[in-house]
Amino acid sequence: MCGLRFLATLGTTPHHHHHHPPARAFDTRSNPAILSVDWIISGWQGDEVADVQPFRGIRFDADKGLDLSRLLCPPYDIISGDLQRSLHDSDPHNAIRLEFGLDSAGDSDDSNRYTRAADLLDEWLSSGVLKREERPAFYVMREEFEHHGARLQRHSIIARVGLEELTAEVIIPHERTSPAPKRDRHALLTATQANLSPIMSIYRDRTGSIAGLIYAATAGAPLAEATHADVNITLWSIHDEAEVASITAALVDAPIYLADGHHRYETALRYRDEQRRAGAGDGPHDYVMMSLLEITMPSIVVLPYHRLLRGLSEEQAEDLWRRVRDSFDVQPVDVSGGDAAAALEQRLAALAPGSFSLGVLVEGDASAYVLTLRVPPPPTSPALARCVAWIVANRLVSPVLVSEADAVDSGSLYYTHNTTEVTRCIEQGHFQVGFVLPQVPLDLFEEVVLSGGLMPIKSTYFIPKLPTGLVINRLT
Repeated sequence: MCGLRFLATLGTTPHHHHHHPPARAFDTRSNPAILSVDWIISGWQGDEVADVQPFRGIRFDADKGLDLSRLLCPPYDIISGDLQRSLHDSDPHNAIRLEFGLDSAGDSDDSNRYTRAADLLDEWLSSGVLKREERPAFYVMREEFEHHGARLQRHSIIARVGLEELTAEVIIPHERTSPAPKRDRHALLTATQANLSPIMSIYRDRTGSIAGLIYAATAGAPLAEATHADVNITLWSIHDEAEVASITAALVDAPIYLADGHHRYETALRYRDEQRRAGAGDGPHDYVMMSLLEITMPSIVVLPYHRLLRGLSEEQAEDLWRRVRDSFDVQPVDVSGGDAAAALEQRLAALAPGSFSLGVLVEGDASAYVLTLRVPPPPTSPALARCVAWIVANRLVSPVLVSEADAVDSGSLYYTHNTTEVTRCIEQGHFQVGFVLPQVPLDLFEEVVLSGGLMPIKSTYFIPKLPTGLVINRLT
């Protein structure tokens, strides 16, 4: 496709150096992926209050001799077809069979992977493979993992949280969503009537009391231990009424920031509204399960999502490169013999923050390129207009593919945080173009969230991902 050769003919264009404002006091360029997100919601003022409650969790019964490490699975949105099949085959009780079951040739409206998940959940409960707690509890989870050679610990509270409209400034989103994942999660939620995996959220403990309760809980005997995706997980419970009440009270005035799980949150809102329209009064459907991270306690690691494009016509490809030429300086990068996308990622990380640069790989082109916005948006422009993910979406992807959401639905746009996957997809010809994005600068991230802006679909990738199957919240 000669339109995709356009980039190779652009040659080296001069790289303009722009003045950048001085780094903020919380600049973490030494390890920019590790966020201390205290700054995200420090300026929050809201009228509504958060409703954080314990619940009777459903867990795999350790007395059945099950190995929990074999039963957990990742959240649905990072499970490839190969992983889906291997997890499905790994153990008859792996949570993949609930979270993301296999399709079958004879599937219909009445019998499909969603109805099979619901039947399986009921079957595991009745056989005792899954057991519901006798009394409501908060669950404390500790995750121990390694990132860039450092051993990190992340503590969170798994709770059910009262659903609020996203305009109420109690639950604060930061990303746009797309329709297909919401349709999928809605079908599963409707069939199973359960939150199978927790939404990852961040809160601020203004009282300073929660950390002590968490650490007191972790001094006791754990409920469960497992290793999942190189993360050592330990789970405890808090069901003492006074301790439960103090956690609920401490979080009343805390805004809750959605880190990961925007599609599941919006799906839970839709499900709640459907239950209300059907005549249901107040009930479990008014809540959604979350894993709550305190902003001053954990090491929160966030990576960028990269973009892969395919199915571009000759005309679309030429349109894309014309837009690249019009707005960006193009600089070839020598990536011979290595992981080209990883080399681009390292090159981007070495640039000054706010340089408005991204990397690009093209099918059939051995070179890689760094694109730098020729005329950067002024510091006074809206925060969103200064996000590279927004610039890519609005200047390159959406004008060519009509919309990011439509492109995701059609399969012509794919997101991954994995640079090795970007390189492989381009080298093997599965995709035509790969855009390698930099990490979102922390001060810009803060501005976007506090201004109420929504970043493009898949702008942030928080790690480690929370597993499915540790605790389930039944909505009946």
